[in-house]
Amino acid sequence: MLNHLFLQIVEPISSPEFFGIEIFNDDFYKLITLFGINLFVTLVIGRLIYFPFNGKKKEFLFAYIFIASVVFFLCFALKAFKFNTGVAIGLFALLGIIRFRTDPIPIKDMSYLFIFIGLSMINAFSKKMSIYEIAFINLLLMSLATFAEIFLYKRPVVKKTASMELVYGNLLNLKPENRELLISDISIKTGMQVENIKVGKVNLKTQEVEIKVTYLK
Repeated sequence: MLNHLFLQIVEPISSPEFFGIEIFNDDFYKLITLFGINLFVTLVIGRLIYFPFNGKKKEFLFAYIFIASVVFFLCFALKAFKFNTGVAIGLFALLGIIRFRTDPIPIKDMSYLFIFIGLSMINAFSKKMSIYEIAFINLLLMSLATFAEIFLYKRPVVKKTASMELVYGNLLNLKPENRELLISDISIKTGMQVENIKVGKVNLKTQEVEIKVTYLK
């Protein structure tokens, strides 16, 4: 009888249920912690690394944040089924098909999509990993993305140009074969580095022409 009473005392108290679903368990704390880590890493990579180096594409940043969050919650909910490595890899490939069901996107944007999906899956399935291991993986990928953007990916140099309208008085230089001479003449007279010239109205009476000059700032 004493043994039976002792077993009743040490037996863990089960969490109350609602229609067979536990109202609360310790996994909630893991969910909050791991999602906080995943959201922080997503915002750092998305807002501080991807956004400024890729033309400030707000629509892609919006999509990456929500895809990372949904993938994390999906994987966290499915990890109760105790997937093996093969199933996890298959799930990653399945989620990657999202890219093929949308409009074609550049390979670099697709690479960031895989980064967000992969990190979200790692963070969600990291039940047996320590905080140090989780932090190391996330910091390593953030560092690699930063290094690649700064040192490996060569961005095209964007020329800053401006335009202005002029009245030009030498109609002979309007001939197609004299285009280089026209650009050179305007560059010398204005002191600007002319990139392009667009011819406007021609006044044959005054022998003048309106031109729009595009030049480097």
